[in-house]
Formats: sequence, C-alpha cells, structure tokens
Amino acid sequence: MNKNVLEFYVLANKLKEVIRTGWLEVEISSDRIESVAEHIYGSIILAIALDSEYHLDVDLLKTIKMLIVKELEKVTLKEFTTRDNAEDREAQARETVLKVVEPLSSKEELIGLLDEYYVWESKEAHFVKQLSKIESDIQAKIYDNNGYFDLDKAKEDAKYYGEELSSKIIPKMENASDGWIMYDRKYYKDEMFQSLSLDIQKMR
Repeated sequence: MNKNVLEFYVLANKLKEVIRTGWLEVEISSDRIESVAEHIYGSIILAIALDSEYHLDVDLLKTIKMLIVKELEKVTLKEFTTRDNAEDREAQARETVLKVVEPLSSKEELIGLLDEYYVWESKEAHFVKQLSKIESDIQAKIYDNNGYFDLDKAKEDAKYYGEELSSKIIPKMENASDGWIMYDRKYYKDEMFQSLSLDIQKMR
C-alpha cells in the first residue's frame, strides 16, 4: 500500500514544478509565476469560501477530487490555452491521468470523476469548470493590480479568442486582466459566478 501511495505522490507532486502556460504566453513579469499545484490550491481555497458564504449544493469532497484529477494531465501535457488546437486533447489527457492514478486502488473512481467532468452534466462538474476558470480570473487580476500583466500583451493574447469574441472584448479592455475576465464569462452559468466575475473586474 505504501508503495502505491508514494508512487502516486511522486507523479502528482510534479505539478508543483509545472508553471501555468497561460501566464508564460502573456509574459507575466513577476519573478515567481503560479504553478498548476498553486492553481489547484487557490481553487480549493475559493471553493471553501464560496461554500461558507453561499452554502453550495455540491459534494465538496467530490468537487475537490474532481478538481485535482482533471489537472493531473499537466504532469506531462502542456496546459491547454486559447492558442491551442483542441483536437484529440481529451483522449491524450485521459491517457495521462490513467498513468498517474494507476498505482491507486481508487483509480476507477478517479477516472470516473474525470469522465464525469468531461461530460459536464453533473452539478459538481459544472461547479469545477466554473471554479477553475474564475480562480484564474482572480489570479489575472492580482497580477494586473501588481503591475505584472501588460495591457498590450493582453490585447495580443485576446486575438486568439476567436474573431467574434475578440472584436467585442478588445475595445472594452482598459486593464490587462479585463480580457481574461470577460472571455471567461461565457462559462458562467450560475448567478454566483456571474456576480463574482463582475466584482473581480472591479478589484483594486
């Protein structure tokens, strides 16, 4: 049993060293840029806060497991961003996660959570998708407020949003993080996330 625990830990722990690709693409100027593991941590902290204030109707433990499992693909795969082609991404990601969770006796449960996330029908899957996006928006705003996110680079990045969205978003970008925040609003189906997105954009 201990061998399984340690083997899984060593593989999954690599996420501490994987810097989030989106921040590299927009050339965040901070000396220290967020890792995937830190994104997971931030998302869990945010979930705890949202559950406290909104009394969420989701299974929080299931949510946390799903959040972590869907990030395990980044142990070996480059993080997917708006600049990438999505073709075959899901199959590659699932194969990577299978290898990471292989040592664990609960691997079937964990892969089941990944598949549930991909289908995006359960309330936990909807929550995790929106949670992960909005945590990134908060981090973008923090980088922006600290002077690490350049507006011109953000506008260049926004050209990858697709012609229709880019034409709507770029003229409204007053701050570098505005593009990320406005782009991600298309994912927010819940009123809680919609209102939170508006308040994130106002953060100073």
